[in-house]
Amino acid sequence: MSSATSWLTLTDARLRNLKGFDVTIPIARLTMVCGPSGAGKSTLFRDLLHPAVTHAIKTKTAKLTGKAYAKATAHASDLLAPGSSLHAPFSALTGAQVFKQVIEVDQSPIGKTPRSTPATYLGIFDLIRTFFAGIPEAKMRGYSAGRFSFNTAGGRCETCSGAGRIKLEMAFMPDTYLSCDDCRGTRYAPELADLRWKGKNIADVLALTFEEAVAYFDFHSQLSQVCQLMCDCGLGYLTLGQSSPTLSGGEAQRLKLVTELTHGLASYRERSRNIGFQNLYILEEPTIGLHLSDCEKLIRVLHALVDQGHTVVVIEHHLDLLAEADWILELGPVGGPDGGELLYQGPLAGLLKQKNSPTAPYLRAKLGK
Repeated sequence: MSSATSWLTLTDARLRNLKGFDVTIPIARLTMVCGPSGAGKSTLFRDLLHPAVTHAIKTKTAKLTGKAYAKATAHASDLLAPGSSLHAPFSALTGAQVFKQVIEVDQSPIGKTPRSTPATYLGIFDLIRTFFAGIPEAKMRGYSAGRFSFNTAGGRCETCSGAGRIKLEMAFMPDTYLSCDDCRGTRYAPELADLRWKGKNIADVLALTFEEAVAYFDFHSQLSQVCQLMCDCGLGYLTLGQSSPTLSGGEAQRLKLVTELTHGLASYRERSRNIGFQNLYILEEPTIGLHLSDCEKLIRVLHALVDQGHTVVVIEHHLDLLAEADWILELGPVGGPDGGELLYQGPLAGLLKQKNSPTAPYLRAKLGK
């Protein structure tokens, strides 16, 4: 680690089972957090560091004291460890003022309604509909962006109510679905078929894969970046209009990851003025449900974020990800009340030498050391 590296420092962390230790995280580096379940990893980073850094960013505070944080945060007193005489869950937080925002990716599920699609979940469908509403023919007909939604009357196919399929209820058997004969699964009314933008109507655009969409939206930096992120995470084969219930657990998890990553993309003003910024990303077990090849794509995405100057903290058990760490923290030695201790923090090579580390033996075997 270079002597010029800046640090995010949290001193005397005391929350639930955390035993009052100091944490240092290098800025613009990839940090991995490991340890047994229940050791306090999520408590430390999601329940303590995340809100504390967010508060420091909001108040533009270079050094946030735990007392000031507790005073400003109404629920802080409820977070103290039982029997603690402190009035705050930490003593001080420094280095957080460099961040623009904190972006967290957790394991909560995405929406599973048939009307939810990757385009709607990513938040890009509103922009696409706005483009179609700007077509001269659409303006002549008085169509607004809402007309190009398959969830509202006027634009949607009324036979299937914009679902693209018809539900058949069968006695003593599971319900089955057939493609709508009127719209042929496009979800839209026929009068929208001749309204084309760059040679495609709204249904054609939703049928594009994200790999195809990168080239189709090459004129728009935000849309092309979002589509490229989907490809980078190994989801380029999905279509923009695919129904969310058809996604696997791993696909849904990566879609959520991309959604959170898009929140950290540079705005038009930042891009045009070449304004740099740094985000703090906190991810909890992003490899759940992923194949090994998908984990490799995820690792490339995480390294790309670091190369852009962002700070990435990953709570993880997957050895392939732990082996990629610039900096690693281990909590333990067990879960519950007897956990909450910081066993190690530092470069990966140092953890491999720790004799009391629950993780080190598995990492040594993985790395052949």
